[in-house]
Amino acid sequence: MSDKGIEYKHTLTACNLGGFIQSATMNLSPFLFVPLMLLYGLSYTQLGFLVLLNFVAQFAADLYFGWPVNKYGYKPFCIGSQVAIVIGLALFACAPWIAPGHEIVVFAIGTVIFSAAAGLLEVLLSPITKTIPAENSEANFMIMHSAFAGGIFAAALVTTLLLRALGNDMWQLVVLVWALLPLYNTFQFLRAPLPGIVPEHQRMKAGKMLASPVFIVAFFAIFFGAATELLIVQWGSTYLEEGLGLSKIVGDVLGLCFFAAMLAAARLLYAKKGAGLNMNDLMIWGSVACIVLYVVAAFAPAVWLVIVAFGLIGFCSSMLWTGTLIVAADNLPHTGALVFALLAGGGDLGIATGGQVVGWLSDVFAARAPAGEDAGQYGLKMAMFVAVVIPVLSLFCQIPLKKLAPHHGRPATRAVESAGVQD
Repeated sequence: MSDKGIEYKHTLTACNLGGFIQSATMNLSPFLFVPLMLLYGLSYTQLGFLVLLNFVAQFAADLYFGWPVNKYGYKPFCIGSQVAIVIGLALFACAPWIAPGHEIVVFAIGTVIFSAAAGLLEVLLSPITKTIPAENSEANFMIMHSAFAGGIFAAALVTTLLLRALGNDMWQLVVLVWALLPLYNTFQFLRAPLPGIVPEHQRMKAGKMLASPVFIVAFFAIFFGAATELLIVQWGSTYLEEGLGLSKIVGDVLGLCFFAAMLAAARLLYAKKGAGLNMNDLMIWGSVACIVLYVVAAFAPAVWLVIVAFGLIGFCSSMLWTGTLIVAADNLPHTGALVFALLAGGGDLGIATGGQVVGWLSDVFAARAPAGEDAGQYGLKMAMFVAVVIPVLSLFCQIPLKKLAPHHGRPATRAVESAGVQD
């Protein structure tokens, strides 16, 4: 390996930890909702407002930061994102001391800051890992996204276990412990060399990219693919607890953690053994499998079958987000961070829309539950069944995407579209 390759080991470490931090940050606050309700009297409406802020801030960052990153390079934004997450989490933790009686105001400010920074990381990490000189850049890309899945796992398991061990009144300490990770990673990015950006004269014009059939189909593919994948993160725990009667800790650990572990395992497996596999085919067959698994999750006669279905959804949906980014970037060359930013925005929009639709369907079906049925359980089960339309739509997008943006496999050494190195 060349000296440059050795230098980039620090970069890959920082990016992998960054993916873990991004995911854990995005998914942390829902695991704190119970103590926030008990200690500060927050309503479901206020908690829903924090969830909405989380999404809006991420989505806005996805849409906005692609252009300045392409102009100024990755370095200042990588460092700034880590600092912003530390500040946002610290504000969130200190809200009861900063504004006693009005904690929701500081909770909201902290949420906007750390969520926007997490959204910025979506714009940064994918193009960095994709353009680092390496024998197999797709493997690096998948390892980083498996770290993202690991963040989901850790947010669920570590936060739940810490709250159980320390008590709900120690939730602030839990948040501050999480803030140590981005603080550490700030120094990782300070010393890590980063690939340069695509020179402006070589870059595909934004208008041309947005009008491309490849981009349009990829946008909808990642919209439905992300919803297929992350509906389980949003609703899996609730479904196991309210729909099937499991306790919260069992629902979180067995449901969410198993899902996240399988999601990470599939991406790591592709990174290690995926050479020669066609990404388009993996996404098509992954969508088909998810169609079947959503039906199983809705109507399985035993809880253990639902948990197995959740884990297999994690495994089979693992390529829908990452694979769409890979084939789109390969077939839209010289777009820099912009294509990753806008497609990440499409994925976030799909996650938010899918989650809202499932929530709405649960209420609709619950109101029409047959006599003798538990309304909440009936609503959740029927919503899970109707949600099968999401992987169906993912399949309908992936089939034309294979023709428009064929995956060319993983060559031994990829051509790098960056220009130089940012120290």
